[in-house]
Amino acid sequence: MSKQEHVEYLMNIGISDVDADTVYDCIATKEVCTWTSVDEVPRDTEQKVNDYLKPFELVIKIIPVGLGGRCIWEVKKMRR
Repeated sequence: MSKQEHVEYLMNIGISDVDADTVYDCIATKEVCTWTSVDEVPRDTEQKVNDYLKPFELVIKIIPVGLGGRCIWEVKKMRR
């Protein structure tokens, strides 16, 4: 699957293009990623992205921070 296909799929889940691109970077590098975003995140997004990341042995946590819709995104390797 190409980068564009991953990003498009993630955007169809409901996340922004910037967040989708960053999630893809985590898939490609298989590294821990953390970033802050002000883009809106639908409620069920975390579970949908986790379902998508499972085959890549990654897990995501989206943590709301303060007011204004700011979130911290954390992508980590799954524990075995």
